[in-house]
Amino acid sequence: MNEIDLKKLLEDLVQQPQESEWVEFKQNFHSPEEIGERISALSNSACILNKEFGYLVFGIEDGTHNIVGTSFKAKSHKKGGEELELWLVTRLKPRIDFQIFEFDYDTKHISLFIIPAAKTQPIDFLHKSYIRVGSSTKLLNEFPEKQSKIWRNTGKPYELEIAKDGLSISDVIK
Repeated sequence: MNEIDLKKLLEDLVQQPQESEWVEFKQNFHSPEEIGERISALSNSACILNKEFGYLVFGIEDGTHNIVGTSFKAKSHKKGGEELELWLVTRLKPRIDFQIFEFDYDTKHISLFIIPAAKTQPIDFLHKSYIRVGSSTKLLNEFPEKQSKIWRNTGKPYELEIAKDGLSISDVIK
């Protein structure tokens, strides 16, 4: 994703009327554990809502959605001696391929997590699954009806998945 696409995505996200089950705004960093919980919750909620991705955006003022920037640099942040991204991904089950993008929007630094929706089962962080209820992050097991929706939405048979997209007819035959 290039910088123009990232800025357009950011502009679209801040136009949301409020934080939701699939979008969360933070002004600054709190803790690696909180980010892990949010990744689990946003992935699981995106699955329930049939969204392809959930988003965690640092540098946005909660409530107003003003782009204020952040001092948090997700790509270079460490937890202990380990890169934050690696620390997070090794504590998620199943491991999902979330992406972190950092860029400046009018000289204001933004750290953006793009989190794929759960595909095969609820996403756990440190052996617990989370979900978004409105703009709050809660334990998934407190909401069995939401947990059952995730299992229903992740039950797509492998045979119905797209193996590779954008192939020509001759490529398919090969």
